[in-house]
Amino acid sequence: MDKETKKKNIYNTEILNRIKEKYGLSKRFITMSLSGDRKSEMTDTVRKDYKKMETAIAALLKTL
Repeated sequence: MDKETKKKNIYNTEILNRIKEKYGLSKRFITMSLSGDRKSEMTDTVRKDYKKMETAIAALLKTL
C-alpha cells in the first residue's frame, strides 16, 4: 500500500550547463529528457550529447 517514490537522478551540472547554452533549453527540460519523462527529437539529441560529454570526461579523467 506504500506509494512508490521515484529515484532522484544526479546529473553532472557542468554538462547540463553546456547543453543549456548550446540549445537554449531549460535545465528542467534537460533533466526531464534524461530521466525519460519527455519524448521528442530534441530529447534524443540531448541524451546523445549528454552521453558523449560524459564519456569524454570519463576518458579525460582516466588519463590523469
